[in-house]
Amino acid sequence: MAFGLTLALCASVVPVAAQGDYRVESTVIPVTDDEPVSVGAISYVDKTAADRPVLFAFNGGPGASAAYLHIGVLGPWRADVPADPAQALPSAARLAPNDGGVLGNVDVVFLDPPGTGLSDRGANPAALNTVAADASAMAEAVVRWLSMHDRAAAPVYILGESYGTIRAAAMLDAFAGMEEAPDIRGVILLGQALNMIETSQRPDNIVSHAVSLPTMAAIACYHGRVAPACDPRAAARAAMEFAADRYLRALFAGTRLPIEERRDVAAQLSALTGVAADYFLDHDLAISKEAFRVELMRADGMVTGRYDARYTAPLSDDASDIVGPDACSAVSALYQDAMREYLTRFQIVDDPAAYAIHSQPEGAWAYGGADSPFADWPFMESVERAAEENRCLRLFVGTGLFDLTTTVGAADYLLARSILAPERSTARVYEGGHMFYSNPAARSEFLADLRGFLAQDKCA
Repeated sequence: MAFGLTLALCASVVPVAAQGDYRVESTVIPVTDDEPVSVGAISYVDKTAADRPVLFAFNGGPGASAAYLHIGVLGPWRADVPADPAQALPSAARLAPNDGGVLGNVDVVFLDPPGTGLSDRGANPAALNTVAADASAMAEAVVRWLSMHDRAAAPVYILGESYGTIRAAAMLDAFAGMEEAPDIRGVILLGQALNMIETSQRPDNIVSHAVSLPTMAAIACYHGRVAPACDPRAAARAAMEFAADRYLRALFAGTRLPIEERRDVAAQLSALTGVAADYFLDHDLAISKEAFRVELMRADGMVTGRYDARYTAPLSDDASDIVGPDACSAVSALYQDAMREYLTRFQIVDDPAAYAIHSQPEGAWAYGGADSPFADWPFMESVERAAEENRCLRLFVGTGLFDLTTTVGAADYLLARSILAPERSTARVYEGGHMFYSNPAARSEFLADLRGFLAQDKCA
């Protein structure tokens, strides 16, 4: 893709809590010459330090704007969501200054992919509905933003959440093909999805059951379904030790596992997950993440959330293994409404009502590889290739302990099998769900970790 040469730009200055005044820009960046395709950007730029690093952040979807990261954790203001999931949610989240954020360390640019946020909602061609094309458009927007702000030499960090983690990895390949690529110092993945093809729960994918077990154990502990006074983190560790050894061997043995050993493994699975041993005996010693949501609290007539299993909802009488809507969907709705309120209150954009939180892509999304059962999606290899070429590049992976989509076990498995040197990667677990920053304690912990990661740049 080639850049268009025009840029629609409106800029304003608003106070950013107690962190000083920053130049705040709402920008639409064209990323093609032949079609009106654009990437939206809302930027927070220090007016006095032109040599600061720049952090580019985006959510996932596909088809999601950067609203959740913006109003949830990285922007100057945040939506205040109750810390206790058992507490009734308010009709609207209060906006509060995001004290302890990262704007004192880096300039932050929130990118809205084509069709979302500030970008042209009417111009989201199906040609962009691939990992590579989407990443190319976003990479072009990064380079154009840096050029327009005379920051081509600035240290750059790329932060993606959920599908945005796949986008972040693919953007590294796009940068590698550019004549003047940015100086990438770090990639931050929240709710990483790079190895989803390996950890999706097809019935006979035994690895998927092993890497999901630690999250299930943590959730069972949180809801008091296992040993009293347990610690969710310790429960997850114990489950990982069991999964990596005896559980994988039992799953591999399959129907050839002796019945007494089968019963013993089922009993241990029950002790870890709070699900009856008979369930495991009837289901080949395995339970899917979706079935776990239903079975864990079935006796109480409740189902846990998918994206944050701390939240629960009533279980319908006709529930199957897959239950919706998600129990924590109301939290996502609070963030969406808070983003619109923020844009309006501080006049960040000309038309807040036109800011598209979500936009459904046209047609199916192509993740790459041949249309074949033997296809592979080696997204982590993109990070590894970039790290081989760039000695300054480091990786940060943050995962919510109670996230049943992108689990802690999957993140551990990703890094355990990576050729990336351990000293160049950081992995952290936070007591929350997919958007773990909805837990105030987890948000503060993550921001401290992120500031530390930024400060550890040895190439600065």
